[in-house]
Amino acid sequence: MSQLTSLIESLLELNNTEYSEAQTFIDKLIIEGKLHHSESWAAHMTPSLDPPALLGQLLSGLHNGNLLSPELYPQLVKIEKQLIDWLCPLFQHEYGHFTHGSTYANLEALWYARQHSPTDLTVVYGSQDAHYSIAKACHILGLQFKSIVTNDQGEMSIKALQQACQQHAPVAIVATAGTSSCGAIDSISSCIALAKQFSSWCHIDAAWGGALMLISKSHLLAGLKEADSVSFDPHKALGQPRPCGVLFYRQPVEPTSGIDYLMQAPKQSLLGSYGGELFLPLWFSLLLSGEKKLIQQLNHRLQQAEQFYCALKQQTDWWVLSSPAGIVCFRPPDHCDLSALIQQGIFSKTTINQQSVYRAVFASDKTEAKMLFTALEGYF
Repeated sequence: MSQLTSLIESLLELNNTEYSEAQTFIDKLIIEGKLHHSESWAAHMTPSLDPPALLGQLLSGLHNGNLLSPELYPQLVKIEKQLIDWLCPLFQHEYGHFTHGSTYANLEALWYARQHSPTDLTVVYGSQDAHYSIAKACHILGLQFKSIVTNDQGEMSIKALQQACQQHAPVAIVATAGTSSCGAIDSISSCIALAKQFSSWCHIDAAWGGALMLISKSHLLAGLKEADSVSFDPHKALGQPRPCGVLFYRQPVEPTSGIDYLMQAPKQSLLGSYGGELFLPLWFSLLLSGEKKLIQQLNHRLQQAEQFYCALKQQTDWWVLSSPAGIVCFRPPDHCDLSALIQQGIFSKTTINQQSVYRAVFASDKTEAKMLFTALEGYF
């Protein structure tokens, strides 16, 4: 608390002009951030934050410990272990660690795929709608990303994937559980089967859709436990602040050989210095809100997505696509320009099979289907 007191005292020492300028910027930032707390916010995967998570974020900043020296921070170590012990069974994997998000997790998973490959294969297959971090990771690692076409639902074509594997065996296959564009979920079991057939690594990018493992819709991710690695972002789907990602493995991450750092070798992972900023917000959400509350918020988001989808189907003749992961895409007539609604953060645009569409992302438990539908009524 002394650090917080010092910060407040330093702010009070500002002269009137400096304080006024600072207050102006603070007000602008608060107004900008209020977008995510609006009932009509559905533009992107940026949720309104669970209030206890803000307490965890504040405490992580005040603590500022570095778990490269775990012997100094036994409380952080204990909390981190509690969370990993909760998450691993949910995702049906024995091992896992926190990351700064799935961009880092996807890079690390493909790094491991390359390191563990018994061959010198360099091709990685994934959906044409896979997150951009997959292609970026391949570029960093000297691998070759080849995209596979999708169907009208945004799901990767397993037939096209099989044909590609037969032509060039891959070092890894990446399945997406909840694409950024429309929330599509690739056939995980089919991707894993093909990976086994060609002795390849199978990684599941479940940054968005992984939250379904907490509820009855977990069957949509059937086969997940057979994947070599899985990434998941609570900062997308569970009302958490960034950074909060998790990477799961079937095998443990070994210490880095031949490298001495202080009293112990660091793990062979991308993660370097880190502390409670990756997990204290989530821990406080579970401590003060509880798992039941997180599940209620998730179910509410998905129910609102379904209501919005049904309203559009019943009241319009527009093309509409709904994802079980909470994204609704739609295409109004060509004369309908929804630019004003995009500027307000109500909707965003994306492409599905090279077709431009609008999308509503139900990332926040405050987003209400009725508000979104009302915003569209003037365009019917």
